[in-house]
Amino acid sequence: MYRRLRHSLQWKLVVLITAIIAFVTAVIGTVNYRKSIGAIDSDVTRFSNQILTQANFNLSRYIEDNEHFFQMLGTAAEFRDWSTATNASAYHIFRNYKFMETKYIEPFFAYHPELLSIVFYSSDGYQSIYRNPDKADEMLKTGYAMDREPWFGHLPFAGSITRSVKLNTTYVNHTGAAQRIPVLTYLQQFSYGNASSYLQMDISLKSTQAILDAVKLGDTGSTFIVDGDGAVITAHEQGLVGSPIDGQLQSVLNRSESGSYYDKHTKRMIVYQSIPQTGWKIVSLIPYRDLAKSIVSIRNWTTLMTIAGIVIASVLVFWVATSITARLKALRKTIGLTRMGRLDVRVDAKGSDEVAELGMAYNHLLDRIDASIEQLAESRIVQQQAILSALQSQINSHFLFNAMESINSMANLARHRGIMDTAVALSNMLRYTSNYQQSLVLLEDELKHVSDYMHIIGILYRDDVKFGIEVDEELKEARSLKAIIQPFVENSIKHGYETTAEPMVIGIKAIRDGEAYVRIEIEDNGSGFTEEKLAELQMALSLEQPAQAFMQLSRIGVLNVHYRLRTFYKDSRSGVSLSVTDSGATQIAIVFPYYSKDVYPL
Repeated sequence: MYRRLRHSLQWKLVVLITAIIAFVTAVIGTVNYRKSIGAIDSDVTRFSNQILTQANFNLSRYIEDNEHFFQMLGTAAEFRDWSTATNASAYHIFRNYKFMETKYIEPFFAYHPELLSIVFYSSDGYQSIYRNPDKADEMLKTGYAMDREPWFGHLPFAGSITRSVKLNTTYVNHTGAAQRIPVLTYLQQFSYGNASSYLQMDISLKSTQAILDAVKLGDTGSTFIVDGDGAVITAHEQGLVGSPIDGQLQSVLNRSESGSYYDKHTKRMIVYQSIPQTGWKIVSLIPYRDLAKSIVSIRNWTTLMTIAGIVIASVLVFWVATSITARLKALRKTIGLTRMGRLDVRVDAKGSDEVAELGMAYNHLLDRIDASIEQLAESRIVQQQAILSALQSQINSHFLFNAMESINSMANLARHRGIMDTAVALSNMLRYTSNYQQSLVLLEDELKHVSDYMHIIGILYRDDVKFGIEVDEELKEARSLKAIIQPFVENSIKHGYETTAEPMVIGIKAIRDGEAYVRIEIEDNGSGFTEEKLAELQMALSLEQPAQAFMQLSRIGVLNVHYRLRTFYKDSRSGVSLSVTDSGATQIAIVFPYYSKDVYPL
């Protein structure tokens, strides 16, 4: 068995996968339960915080609306007039009150029906009361007098609002029977010179109870609001309002403004948040048995799925191992044949997994080897053709040099300066292009070669063809490939002036392109390429040309120069690009690395 396992990948996979399944089965029962508890506790805490945050937002907005209205009413000019109406008639006092009721109270009541009453009291002894007409069973009793309240006379002066929550007994139902209802009361004393007044506003807490009723955390969980002293302000059970919470819970709430805590003694999850600007906290108590239901369900489902996975994996493991090793054996056989020289054999790569990709990659490698052998043979042919062309060019150049010297001598004897200059310019061009010993030349020499060509063009076409060269002084010493500018100038004249007979201007500009590159821009005032020709050339420039395609590019100036730049510099940024200027002309840009004399001495 050991020998078979050692020499068989198939059985190694079977044993390995079986061992992994057994290990996972043993570990999953112990780890998953603990992880599930932690994950569920975290999820419950996060979910509870989200719900409490929303409830907190609603409560904060609710309280802010109330306090904003209370402050607006207390600072209203009408309230000041009512408060300072010393020795005024009852009609005058009533009129000021009605102004406040119409302008402030009724609009607020339209959107806040939980308003129970508003009481205005002046130190001169007169009092005005607004009662909610829609609260027949929660009506402030007739005969209520603020100066009989136990807190009367003990409030701080203007600038401080007193807020309190209690089960208020000053309200009656429609039959006149006293009611105990949870009420949020706002109180403030105002001082106007020698006079002072009191403003009291009662808000029903049933709206806050409705917000708490919407918070459902667990089947038996509870949510309530407590003040800074630990007294319950509002809760699901109205009987809890005003009662203190237990000391253990109070100590938990005092630890931070918001958070969560698991109480091991009561087996409850405690989640709480502070309500801004009130000193109150909203608290949710979630019994652990509500959380345990999810944990038990997850544990049972995990066990069931683990058992099912073991059964299914045991059935499939042998089939998977056989599928993998069968294709690996086929790949191994193909590699053996390749070692024997059979490059025509390919792997039967089936499927889309890693083994199939390995087979396809090996087939691609064999294809590349075949292509490389073919390309090498073609490159040798191109190399031989290039050598023969160079030898022939040297022979032709020697003959042409002698002919140019003869013409120059004859022109000198005839004192024909134009022919002499033309012969010298043409001789310089031939000498420049026939020197195969140098791949790089000074950019200044390359531009001189273009100037010689344009001198000859000037003899032919006079002032119909003009050109100019702009070059930064520091770029004159830059190294450039030979004969990369003149072909484009020649093309401009060929497709411009010689086609349309319209005068033309050719501009050449050499500038730095960043710190590491040189950019040469060639632009004329001709009609430029047609859209079809421009698209065709741009497509050709974007393609990678193989080495054997050089002979086919020898008559296409743009592609020839582009290929030479890419081949020499081996830089994807080097090359030729075409673009259309705002005037509609075509601009040719040549980009190549900046080599100084220190980097590439000639």
